[in-house]
Amino acid sequence: MGEFSALAASLLVTVLLWTYVCVGSVSQSRLLGDGKVLRIPLKRISREIRENVLEGNVGADPSTQEDNLRGKPGQGYYVQMALGSPPQLLNILVDTGSSNFAVGAAPHPFLDKYFDRSLSSTYVDSQKAVYVPYTQGNWKGSLGTDEVSLPSGPNVTVRANIASITSSSNFFINGSHWEGILGLAYSEIARPDSTVEPFFDSMVKEGHVRNIFSMQLCGTIDQGNATDISVGGTMVVGGVDADLYEGPIMYSSLRREWYYEVVITKMEVDGEDLGMDCKEYNFDKTIVDSGTTNLRVPKKVFKRVKQMLDAKTDIDIPAEFWTGEDLMCWKIGSTPWEHFPPMGIYLQGTSNSEAFQLIISPQQYMRAVIDGLGRTEDCYKFAITSSDTGTVIGAVVMEGFYVVFDRENKTVGFAKSTCGVRDTTQSSGVAGPFPHSNTTDCAYTVPEEDTTVLMMVAYVMAGICGMCMLLLVVMLGQWQVRRWRRSWDDCADDTSLLKSNTSY
Repeated sequence: MGEFSALAASLLVTVLLWTYVCVGSVSQSRLLGDGKVLRIPLKRISREIRENVLEGNVGADPSTQEDNLRGKPGQGYYVQMALGSPPQLLNILVDTGSSNFAVGAAPHPFLDKYFDRSLSSTYVDSQKAVYVPYTQGNWKGSLGTDEVSLPSGPNVTVRANIASITSSSNFFINGSHWEGILGLAYSEIARPDSTVEPFFDSMVKEGHVRNIFSMQLCGTIDQGNATDISVGGTMVVGGVDADLYEGPIMYSSLRREWYYEVVITKMEVDGEDLGMDCKEYNFDKTIVDSGTTNLRVPKKVFKRVKQMLDAKTDIDIPAEFWTGEDLMCWKIGSTPWEHFPPMGIYLQGTSNSEAFQLIISPQQYMRAVIDGLGRTEDCYKFAITSSDTGTVIGAVVMEGFYVVFDRENKTVGFAKSTCGVRDTTQSSGVAGPFPHSNTTDCAYTVPEEDTTVLMMVAYVMAGICGMCMLLLVVMLGQWQVRRWRRSWDDCADDTSLLKSNTSY
């Protein structure tokens, strides 16, 4: 019986293991078929140039929202905000590519000032940590709420979520004069999760403003001297300012309410189509992001754009300029804009059968920078870069347009900006609409796995497992019968021998 028990136990373990494999295979197939992992690509805040920003008295007149943005080429645009009671004034980077309202809350060598929570009688700690990594750099801190207002915006105060940054790496920029970031995108991409209500959502929720805001980023401001370069513009909270644009506003439907995601249908250089599958332009998404400096495009698109710009520019430009390694400089006021071709970006309209064109001037894709310690020449950096996370229509493109983030109608609108560009030989603009067969064909869609094949494999494996289990049961039964018969035969032999012995 000991031998039988050991063998039976071994067979039972084998059956259980096979059952686990079969069930596990089916379960895994269902997980691969139905389970989805969301990867939110993270962006990098540009910090290529680190000179000082000319100080501006942002928001001195609360009755108007005009001219309330300041900044530095390559370092973003900031607006003044008031936090806490009594109010503490900080300069905050405006970023349509993120959703958290986060401010420096501890001393940092690159900060002129920071939010001191201990001085605010209305600050409430949420007892919740937050950490945000970027492609390069990160910050971490804690969440809380406090009274917040825009001195240069609507005359209202709201209680808003604030991420207090207590430590960071490669996030703040030396000399930029902004001390925090205002994420204006949707709550889906808020950190640590979507329950953190963004600042603009709080303003709309409390009924203070309409669910719409707009931006006129004007690029370089003429300082009247040759020592520095600053940028300026306007953010209108709750509406549209007709004085900030001319001509029609053309709208592109949002694909999804997370980033401000739109769809590019075509790209051109000097009127010539790049000749690529339009899905390539939107791989894996296209967003409008004021917090990113450059126009960023997927690697294949970047290679083609670079080739065509080089071919259609009728003066000699070093290859290192197009790769972003070198600057191009000319005597102040003599930049040969007429030798550089315009670009065209076509966006899906509000229907699947139309698109419109954004005309991108050379003054947009060539970003002004400071050469060395002072301004002795007009120097420029190529403002188109390659991307691993889709196309980003950044500040250099937005600077040619008045951009309307119409969240009420789930659209982003573009119109010709009245602040214009620094040269009249070529200018940005909007054209269209133009007919299109089906703009949704250009949108990138994450391919879903074919569950049919996976389920067929799972059922085949389950059938094989069942057959193996049946075979094991049959073998166990046969062994048991043979064992019983052997015991019976041995018993019969012993009885015959006993009888034989008894007969003597």
